Formats: sequence, structure tokens, C-alpha cells
Amino acid sequence: MNEETKILIIDDERDICEQLSGLLNDKGFSSNFSFSAEEGVELFKKNKYSLVLLDIWLNNSKFDGFQALEKILQINENVPIIMISGHGNIETAVNSIKKGAYDFIEKPFDSDLLLFKVKKALENFELKREIIKLIKNEEDSNLIAKSQSSMNLFNSLKKISKIDCSVMLIGNMGAGKKFLATKIHNESNRSNKNFRIIDCKKNDQDELQREIFGKEDNQVVKISGILDEVNRGTLLFENIHCLSKVIQGKLLRVLEEKKYYRIGAITPRNINVRIIASSIISLEKIKKTNKLRNDLVKKLDFFTINIPSLIDRKEDIEDLVNFFLLDFANKKNFIKKKFSEDAISFFYNMNCVENISQLKKFVELCCIMLSDDQETVITKNNLLQLMHKFLGIDDTNNFNEKKFFDFSIKDAREHFEKKYLMYNLAKYEYNVSKMSFEIGMERTALYRKLKSMKINVDVKQ
Repeated sequence: MNEETKILIIDDERDICEQLSGLLNDKGFSSNFSFSAEEGVELFKKNKYSLVLLDIWLNNSKFDGFQALEKILQINENVPIIMISGHGNIETAVNSIKKGAYDFIEKPFDSDLLLFKVKKALENFELKREIIKLIKNEEDSNLIAKSQSSMNLFNSLKKISKIDCSVMLIGNMGAGKKFLATKIHNESNRSNKNFRIIDCKKNDQDELQREIFGKEDNQVVKISGILDEVNRGTLLFENIHCLSKVIQGKLLRVLEEKKYYRIGAITPRNINVRIIASSIISLEKIKKTNKLRNDLVKKLDFFTINIPSLIDRKEDIEDLVNFFLLDFANKKNFIKKKFSEDAISFFYNMNCVENISQLKKFVELCCIMLSDDQETVITKNNLLQLMHKFLGIDDTNNFNEKKFFDFSIKDAREHFEKKYLMYNLAKYEYNVSKMSFEIGMERTALYRKLKSMKINVDVKQ
């Protein structure tokens, strides 16, 4: 569990607070609790919480749970809040959702159901943060468009965003499919509704089916699904080619009939949602290999966008690498640098770096490793020396760029990370606390990373 994940419990019953806190702590969450609305809101103001469990009926407080809900959402409108009540009914639950709560649960609560709701709420919170981060950090770089292929792409996006139809996004890993789906949603008439992402690669497709459609037991709602949350919004099925045939059939009903059944339900529910699907496999291959039902492909393939690879938008490379360099230097407060002409030519010849994500990571590595250098221009020679120093390449004069980039990205990253960590350990004289501060990595996370790479911090390597 993310160490930054903190949960706030606001309930006037000490036993409930302690029970909830113990349950959450046993599952690896960090939690605080408060017995009054006023103290709870003040705690929320002073700390970063990822989730709030909030009792509706708060005795000995100046305002009730609904008023506390409103105040908390004024501070952070994205934080999920699960309302709790010992006098729950359907009307109370609906009222909670209308006022902005993420979910509702009755006392005495079932521990497994509570933990499930907590997990889903936190996933939703993380997704919103990722979307905000994507928009903030990647929009400018993805919208750099000198090349004709990029200009064609963004012109297509503008046209399709306003048309309420299904869209297929086809592109290599890291090409920006998630970003483009987010942009389509944000520029559509559904922009003020929810946007959710479902990764179809999940091994347990039965669990994925429950997450999407929800579940009922004797027509009593037990678990809501993603479709309940995204009604009138947009839903991205990432890696659609991995979706099981059973779920494909149910998705087809959503597209054709605008209806779906919760698992175990006997009556359908109406749904109004825009479906975007993405895949790293071309549409032709999807059809040829029968990975998707033909009738589903026809429904999804109203408009297909083939995202150009980095090789097809080389005219954008100079602007991209300079943007990444400046952006990362600003974030880390590094000396501002730029790439020389021969360094730019070096990037142009990196044919094996196929997407923007890889290019961005490579530029950031350059920025980190050359941050102490007072020179403001990064040359090709600097890049070759960096590879020699941290990636173990012996002869930079006879350096074969293609041979270097034949390494898998996983092997290259692991090799670099180990060299990078060992270099900085020596640089900061094996003072892990100082090193964690200087490289911007939380200390306990750094210890775990060093341990996983079998780097001994007590004895010089």
C-alpha cells in the first residue's frame, strides 16, 4: 500500500473509531480518527488524506455529517468520502451520493464489504490524481505538433470529441492512448461527468466482471460497479483485446441496448456512457486473430485513431526533448540546460526509442546525471560519457547506438538504477537519509529499493 495513503475517520463513537482504525491498520493503511465534525474538518485541513469515513449522525457537534461532507469537499473536491449510518435506508444513501459522497455503508458493517468499498474509493482517488497529473504534466508535450502526422492526429481529436460516438485508439505502448482518451472526454459534452479507466489485462476476469457490472443478491444491492459510477460519463477500456468473451458479450449489450445487468440481478439497469477502447494491436490483426467478437468490433469501430509512433513524428523530437529537459529541471530545481545540435541528432537516430514515454524517461535520466555539471549545454559527448559511466559501456569512441538500444527497456532500467544508486551512495558517503533527500526519494522506499537490488549500505561496494 502506498505509504502516502491516509484515511480519516469521523465518528462520535469511540468504539467505532477504534474498530475501524484497527481494521484499516491491519490491512496496511494509515488512519486518524476524530469524535466531532469540527475537529475532523480541522484535521482534514492540516493533513493530506486520501479517503474519509464520515458518520452522518454526529452527536456533540455543531454540524452533522452532511454539513461536514460539504466543508470537506470545499477543501478538496476530489477526495472520496464514504458515509456511515446506523439508521440507514435507501433514501439516506441516495441523499449522501447526491450531496457528493462517494459511497454509503450501514452500521453494523460487514468488514469485507467495508474494505472492498475502501479499496474501490482509493482506486478512484488515485485515478483522479493520475488524470490530473496526465493533464498537467503531459498535455503540453503531447500537443507539440510540428509533424504532419501529429497535426492530423490533433485535428481528428478536435472533430471526434464533440461527436458522441465510440472511439478506438490504436498505438504502441507509451504512445499516449490514455492521455488522448482523457482529452476526448475533457473536450466532449460529458466533461463534467466521470471518466474511468478499466485495464482489461487483469488475470482474474471474473473479478473484473464484478468490478465493471457490480453485484446483487436477491435484488438487494451489495456492491455497485464502475458502470454505476460512470453513467453519463466516459469509460476507457484499455487493452480491449484482453477482454474475455463473456464480458465482451455484456459490453455489446451496453452499446446496443444502453442496458446492463448486475451479476445476480434479474432486472436490467439503464446506462448512458461513451465507450473508448484502446489496444497496442492493429484493428486488422484484432479482426484476423478473432480476439474480439466481430459484432463488438463493428460497434466500437465507429471512429479509429491510429496514434503515430515517435519514428513517424521525428520533426517533433527537438521540441519534445527540450520541453522535457526544461520541465524536469524546473520541477527539481536543477540548472537550466539545453541540448546541442549534435545531441539533438543523437536523439533523431534513436530509432529503438519508439514512444514519448521512453523519450521522456531518457531525457530525465540525462538531466539527473548531469545536474551537478555547471555547463548549460548538453552535447552528444556528454550523453556518451553518461552511458559509459552509468551503463557500463567501455568504449564510447566505438559506441554502437543501435546495439545499446537493443537491450530491453527493463534490463537497461535495472542496470542503470543499480549504477545510479551505487554512484549516489558513494557521493553522499553512504548517508542514506541525505541521499534520499538529494535524489527526491522517500527514505524507507529508498531502503527497500537498495535491498531489492542487493546493495549493501553498510559496507562500501
